[in-house]
Amino acid sequence: MMLTQLTTRRTTILSFLALILCETLYGSEIPQSRSSKSYKSKEKVDKKYYVSPDKGNQFRAYIYCISAGLELATVESEEETDMLNEVLEKDDLKEGWNEGYWLSGSSLADPETLEYYWVSTGQKVIYTNWAKNQPDNAGKKEFCIGVGLVDKKIAWNDYDPETELRYICQTRRPCC
Repeated sequence: MMLTQLTTRRTTILSFLALILCETLYGSEIPQSRSSKSYKSKEKVDKKYYVSPDKGNQFRAYIYCISAGLELATVESEEETDMLNEVLEKDDLKEGWNEGYWLSGSSLADPETLEYYWVSTGQKVIYTNWAKNQPDNAGKKEFCIGVGLVDKKIAWNDYDPETELRYICQTRRPCC
């Protein structure tokens, strides 16, 4: 391996170790007690989000989250959107789609229909928070969901899966 590849790999591994050992170093956490008091819904959102310090394409983001014992984030309700927006605001979210973050949504399984699924869970994307005029599948190669700040509003955009973005991991859900 080339020296730059080794350095990049070592940096990524060290970043995730820091995330796991000290979640407030790079990421943000929303405690369960706060979510049940702060939001009107009776739904309990039992997730912790971790915002990556580095960028990668969507597949690399998925692999990094899995290797850290987490999963690439899903957003399945307005309550989860509110929580994630709070995390991103704490992380000094910058304006522009190029400053966005990967979520686990993808339509790569059937790019003709552009039906989106959460790769982390296999569930069809039902709740959405698309920005105005999104998804647009620009260049017929935008098949993956990311979140970003545009016109002072946090919303979803469809991205080319090779786009380099930061990403959001979440704690894994119980299987049963």
